[in-house]
Amino acid sequence: MAVTLKDIAEQTGVSPSVVSTVLSGRDNGTFVSESTRQKVLLVAEQLKYTPVRSGRPRGSRRLRRLRTEQFIGLWDPEYSPNSAMLVQQLQRALRKFTDGRGAESEDDYGLRLLIAEDLPRLDSLGIMGVITLAPLPLPREAAAASIPCVMIGEVDQPPRDLVLVHGDNFGAGRMVAEHLWQLGHRHLAFVAPGVFPRVTRQRFQGMQACWMAHHTDAKQIVPAQSDTDKSLTEVDQVRATVMALLRGENNQKPRPTAIICFDETVAAIVSQTAFELNLRIPDDLSIVAFNDTPRVAESGTPPLTTVKMPVEEIAAAAIEQLYLLHEMDFESGAERRDIVFPCELVVRKSTAELRTGSE
Repeated sequence: MAVTLKDIAEQTGVSPSVVSTVLSGRDNGTFVSESTRQKVLLVAEQLKYTPVRSGRPRGSRRLRRLRTEQFIGLWDPEYSPNSAMLVQQLQRALRKFTDGRGAESEDDYGLRLLIAEDLPRLDSLGIMGVITLAPLPLPREAAAASIPCVMIGEVDQPPRDLVLVHGDNFGAGRMVAEHLWQLGHRHLAFVAPGVFPRVTRQRFQGMQACWMAHHTDAKQIVPAQSDTDKSLTEVDQVRATVMALLRGENNQKPRPTAIICFDETVAAIVSQTAFELNLRIPDDLSIVAFNDTPRVAESGTPPLTTVKMPVEEIAAAAIEQLYLLHEMDFESGAERRDIVFPCELVVRKSTAELRTGSE
């Protein structure tokens, strides 16, 4: 039978309202002395009191930490269509991980999406750690927290105690380039924003490595940053970048016969821009993108060739690594780890063999 506030009140000799005041941590006008507060907390712990969950942490910081030992904060500063899929995979991975450890009930674990106001007070939220869902460092106001952090992605010069979990971006870039090479394409463009420099650079260097392995000038692969003109919307920035590439502006000749896109959102804009220029996909222009979000790539016209990121494996590793950091003495220091998983090329109908005379 579940322990109630009344049970704790009978053990401590105070009213249920006083117990509620202590365990909720709320300032509701009821005065409670420090000795009474400590007595209520002690009895609640002895009786293994677990409150009815309302969707957010409740109770004093001390009890909240005990009840939410497996509660994980998620920080997503740059929302993308890939985020929902990633959160879903993290929840599945967390459920599987805690089931394997013999967790007594589903109430023993969960995820919490963090907002900007949470960042300065991560140590007082009652979470065991943070998983960042984008390859961007935690803001300065959050970086000083004493809880462990795992990043899904990779960044330059990460903190010593940060664990990075991500797909092999260099290998993915090389894989895409090799696919296009085999189809006869020699002039490529890589359209990507500048917000994720490490990820973008790794992918681009993988593409260059493929060209060099075939003894071909790597300058035939053109990097095109899609977010340089801040006066335009994100869509218009990508559109303007692609329009310049396909029209041969900026001395870009011959025009690329294939465009590699940072993600499926960029690919959709590339496809629309090509349509406006009366270019057919894949007859006149091949398109490849990263991520392979479920039902997004398949629903394109034509269906989109993508690099499938190992989201399930990444989510499982992120959960496991966060628990590992949590269970060790995190504050005594931890060494950074870089955990990398291979990606998979999913070939659909947006890429095709280059027709003679298309360049």
